[in-house]
Amino acid sequence: LKGEVLHGSAEYLQKRIAMLGNVEAARDRLLGRKIGIIGRPSDWLIASVYDSDVLLEKLGLIVEDISMEEVMEEFARQKAVEVDPSAAMLVPGPFFRATDKPFAAQAPATKVREAFPDAVRIYRSLKTIIGEHGLGALTIRCFDLLTTVHNTGCYALATLNSEGLPSSCEGDVPALLSMMVAQAVSGCTGFQANPAQIDVQSGEMLFAHCTIPFSMVDSFNYDTHFESGIGVGIHGHFPEGPITVFKLSGTLDRAFIAEGEILRNQYEQNLCRTQVWLRLSSDDARYFLTAPIGNHHIIIPGHCAAVLRAFCSSIGCALTADVPWK
Repeated sequence: LKGEVLHGSAEYLQKRIAMLGNVEAARDRLLGRKIGIIGRPSDWLIASVYDSDVLLEKLGLIVEDISMEEVMEEFARQKAVEVDPSAAMLVPGPFFRATDKPFAAQAPATKVREAFPDAVRIYRSLKTIIGEHGLGALTIRCFDLLTTVHNTGCYALATLNSEGLPSSCEGDVPALLSMMVAQAVSGCTGFQANPAQIDVQSGEMLFAHCTIPFSMVDSFNYDTHFESGIGVGIHGHFPEGPITVFKLSGTLDRAFIAEGEILRNQYEQNLCRTQVWLRLSSDDARYFLTAPIGNHHIIIPGHCAAVLRAFCSSIGCALTADVPWK
């Protein structure tokens, strides 16, 4: 077993023991959880590989493959259930608040409202599958929904993550693992997003995606899904302040951890609907152009790099800063 000699002042020892206790508590939260991989990872994903044996050995996670056909069969059953668009428009919960105009002005409100019942049915279908398979997390090849049911999983994933069940897009298993670890150490699954613009000199970066946990935003409205122009996407307003950007590889041998801050939100039509500008150090921004662990990264509210580093160390995972790339 891996060990550590604790030596130093009483204050240091107290903090270090508390940190190690938090790491073990986080690992206990993951132990025995089942991951549902619904459909395979999207074809365009980079570094989306994973090793189910490693996940079981190091984190006690169990992987189960679930076909998209099972989702389609449940969705067909849900089609018989009526959904009131106005009732489904606002997600319940004391921490959710919609803007005065819940449907974004940039998209025809009627188009999004008409898509709402099926977006809710996708959510209900996934909830049924979660219960039947005993899932503690899931990822879904969500772009297949565009051609099969002509809708998106954005609403469903935003709701599931808000309910505390880590759920990632595009069948991205490493992103899902990162969200699960993020939740285990911080209580929040985080915002799965793509870097869209990078200024290495200033460290400013734009991240965007069409879904975000409702519980992470202070207001939101609904729009279409960016790439397809159909379905229901989420345009959320991410509170400004400290954040941590995190990504874990699917083989648990490499991780990226960087602290920064949210600078501002924006809304432009030519990007995924939730769009946030953040600032990292110049070196951390350069990582995205030299040695990124895939494209999706997880943005977690608050500064939690220390506990994430300790967690990664506990499973023998090297940090990107420690891996030479030149």
